[in-house]
Amino acid sequence: MADKRVTIGDIAEAVGLSTSTVSRALSGKGYVAADVKARVVAAAQKIGYVPDLNARNLRQGSSTQIGLVVSSILDPFYAELATGFQEVARAEGYEVILIIDRADPKEQRAAVKSLIAMGVSAIAITPVSAEAVASVRDFGRPVLQVDRSVSDDNALVAGDNRAGGKMATEHLIGFGHERIALLIDHDQWTTGRARIEGWREAFTERGLAVPEDLIFKLGSSDAEIASGLDRFVGALKSRSITAIFSANSVVSQRLYVALGKHGVRVPEDVSVVAYDDALWMTMVTPTISAVSQHVEEMGRHAAELLIRQIGAGRKGPWPVRTFVQPSLIARSSVLALHNG
Repeated sequence: MADKRVTIGDIAEAVGLSTSTVSRALSGKGYVAADVKARVVAAAQKIGYVPDLNARNLRQGSSTQIGLVVSSILDPFYAELATGFQEVARAEGYEVILIIDRADPKEQRAAVKSLIAMGVSAIAITPVSAEAVASVRDFGRPVLQVDRSVSDDNALVAGDNRAGGKMATEHLIGFGHERIALLIDHDQWTTGRARIEGWREAFTERGLAVPEDLIFKLGSSDAEIASGLDRFVGALKSRSITAIFSANSVVSQRLYVALGKHGVRVPEDVSVVAYDDALWMTMVTPTISAVSQHVEEMGRHAAELLIRQIGAGRKGPWPVRTFVQPSLIARSSVLALHNG
């Protein structure tokens, strides 16, 4: 049987039962005696039976597959997101088809078309294209935005980025810092803009002047970020910067390298709080204080909400918003500022 797909008919022949009995035993639909079901399951495992999901979907007129479109799996954020998402999806009887779009609007639109062609029931997406999100609904499928939003009409599961940005900045202010630089690649997405607003809010709520001159947008490419960080680190003392809020994990990793390259000590010369708690932050000296987004939890919430949409038959606008609250993990990268 190694040369062809094992079928229900093969199992029926192996155990001497009808195909209808075997089908009921494997699907759990309809009565089958417990000992008979055990024989069928054992035989299926022995001869290598794998259900044909496409055939099942055609028979039932529905799909047990859902799509997840993310920007990358090189960034641990997306890997953790997918892990949490798949955990819930599988527990609910769904298989996840994952597509990487490299944060390219054209690739994202192509990913949506591919998933629709595969017959998925719904799609969750870390959106970079409003057109791609709208097209999912145009094809009559529920859609969920994850992490960032390009449409107010569609459901969203994301971290509370404003709260996280405020939390990081408040932590630094609490140690006496006011010249707190904010480093970010760009503010193209809702995530970055919200973190900047949280940074501002931390100052205004304490009656402090917002140091708008200390917002540094480094650029999107690796080369732009690297050169921008070199210029930034070189200007630390002349700008009287005593602390840094690094607003995403990509920038934080490159910042750590740039500080070391220029001989700037953390936290003796400058204090640092990062956004996104990455594993490497616990493996360096000093360990890096960070805002955790609880990304796997975000992925689980995303799968739950998408499956709710499927169950409710929602295909039109559904502006539901779920925000996962961040938390700050204080480590060794912040030092109290002593004036005078």
